Amino acid sequence: MRVTSITEFLTDPGTYLEWPVYLGDGTPSPIPPSFNQRFHLSAALSEPNRQTPTVWIAAAFDIAGDLDEDALTWALGHFVHRHDALRTTFHWAEGSISRRVHSAENVRIDPPTRTVLSDSHCLTSHIRARFDLLCHPSRSPSYTFAAIERGDRSTVVCGFDHAHADAVSIVVAAEEISALYEARRAGLAPTLGTTGGFVEYCAAEARTPVVPISDDRVAAWSEFVEHCGGSTPGFPFDLGVPQGEHAPQATTIHTLADAGQAEAFETACRRLGAGMFSGVAAAMAQASASIGGPQQLPLLFPLHTRREKQYEHAIGWFTTNAPMSVTVGADFGETVASAHESFRAALPLGTVPIPRVLEALGERFTRTRQDVFMISYIDYRALPGAESTHRHAHHISNVTTADDAQFWITRTGDGLSLRSRFPDTDLAHTVIDRFVEQLRTVVRHGTDAPQRPEELSLVGYNA
Repeated sequence: MRVTSITEFLTDPGTYLEWPVYLGDGTPSPIPPSFNQRFHLSAALSEPNRQTPTVWIAAAFDIAGDLDEDALTWALGHFVHRHDALRTTFHWAEGSISRRVHSAENVRIDPPTRTVLSDSHCLTSHIRARFDLLCHPSRSPSYTFAAIERGDRSTVVCGFDHAHADAVSIVVAAEEISALYEARRAGLAPTLGTTGGFVEYCAAEARTPVVPISDDRVAAWSEFVEHCGGSTPGFPFDLGVPQGEHAPQATTIHTLADAGQAEAFETACRRLGAGMFSGVAAAMAQASASIGGPQQLPLLFPLHTRREKQYEHAIGWFTTNAPMSVTVGADFGETVASAHESFRAALPLGTVPIPRVLEALGERFTRTRQDVFMISYIDYRALPGAESTHRHAHHISNVTTADDAQFWITRTGDGLSLRSRFPDTDLAHTVIDRFVEQLRTVVRHGTDAPQRPEELSLVGYNA
């Protein structure tokens, strides 16, 4: 699975197929959106933004041979039947968001429409325009299924408004739809097991009790927020966007290390008593400091909340965040030790639902930017389908606006890759290029990285 953005995604042209999906009227549900959903939907469904493209994510994967349209239509319908997250719609009225749940019996997927596109760039633009329209949370449903038919090989592209899916969901979608399609085409019964529903998860989240500020975990959150000036952490450099403003989003994709270099870096981290994520966080802190950043780097990192087995293969937004701070030491070993200690201390903090943290913090916390400086790390080799390299699977994100930097590091059989999301300003491009260059150096040289930060004189850096 390669992580990219729609502006960076190119695939061979062909006939673009798009399946209309109908859910019926549905039934009002008292179950509120999850915290992540509410935060996302409140911005996307408010009146000024209802016509503005929002955050969607997509799975793209190849299927070999002539496309069996009937088998794929059946597979898509069965996929929607299996996951109640895809049979949920949200509605905005008088400043509040309500949920409707739609029964599997009323789901209908019609035969696809067809558009011939003979240029890869035109195809990318077409996918982006259609997904911007169809994966907006004001739509019912707010996801879509498409394919590019070429004869010998076709590419399926499934786009979801972020309210319905997270990164693991994208992997699940690619694997399940592939399995359903192949089973149907072969005339076999699908062998997928049952899975839990995200609506049930949302109900459980709503029932979580209040957590007092005296709780050690919330107290640690409070200390972290106070250290960040009463808000979330920010990337420690001026990116050319004043507080309260935002800019069009830029995206870059970089290879940090090939398979051998990634293995060597992990081995170095293990010898220092830490894992790969701690090593990545340490490398980011070291890279930041080497271009004039602070000696301590606070950040947030996402954690999945699929703690119950029933949710392992469910479609939904099963993530939370935890805080950590990495102190740059006299050498890389000291930096890794700091990152590992902070990471281990952060894990219990991730067990407190974010809405309960915010309730406890109250006026101690104020959000100052739209984006949150965070780093995400996923080892796709540990997820279903890691061996299915012939599918050329991609996780594709939309491009919208940005006012801070965010980073996704992924590991596959090919090595380590970095997707960076940041404001599209000249200053931000200069900063991110320097940062990525240093990060690549740290990862590829591991414990041989510079022992002390190298001060660089860069105009506009907020050191």
